[in-house]
Amino acid sequence: MSRHFLSSLSLGVCAITLIPAFARGAIVSDFTAGNEGWKVVSFENLTTDNFSIMATYTPTFHPSGGNPGGYISTTDQDDGDLTFSAPAKFRGKVSAATGLSYDLIYPVGAINYQPTDVILMGNGVTLLWKSNPDIVPGPSWMSVNLDFVPSTEWHVGTSNGALATAADFGNVLGNLSGLFIRGEYTTGLIESPGLDNVRLAGVSASVPEPSTLAMMALASVTIVMYWRSRQDRRASVTSKA
Repeated sequence: MSRHFLSSLSLGVCAITLIPAFARGAIVSDFTAGNEGWKVVSFENLTTDNFSIMATYTPTFHPSGGNPGGYISTTDQDDGDLTFSAPAKFRGKVSAATGLSYDLIYPVGAINYQPTDVILMGNGVTLLWKSNPDIVPGPSWMSVNLDFVPSTEWHVGTSNGALATAADFGNVLGNLSGLFIRGEYTTGLIESPGLDNVRLAGVSASVPEPSTLAMMALASVTIVMYWRSRQDRRASVTSKA
């Protein structure tokens, strides 16, 4: 076996070793340069577990004033319950996700409304998280953290439904179609909540499978080195003739 061919195999093995490192981490929106595809979704009534969508809006992007840097905010534009809806990079197969964190600011409005805080939808199942104690945002940034593990704060289908199991999380996160963060903490049309630093821990944005990338890299390098080896041999034979 030629030296060039062995070199190509070595490079291919390096590709297989290094690529998986890029598939771990977290999916993050820190709103450095824009709203990153986030939307504001208004549900009919979170208190009665009515998840019919009343309207969808585009949040306002602020290049400064976040925690730190940019952030997004919205005003209450209808009688529904407003939530921040995550873009495509947070959805899909995120089975490895271990939890969610985000920062909230609430400069206007009394805190007098406390329905579901976070909604996960996937494979026809809805998981609802309600913090205990209640989340009480204010005019300064506060951080919220939650784990994707069974607890008394997680329910299936309705806010008083069965407690979520590990199997429920696996089912929903295996094909996550919706992630919603509540922004409504006041009855009436007055609030203007802000959102920053959303982090889905334990998983990275969708990329080609590491095995696919590795095989492509290995094949490409092997072909190049193989043909180079053949050309070197032909040149050697020609010079001897």
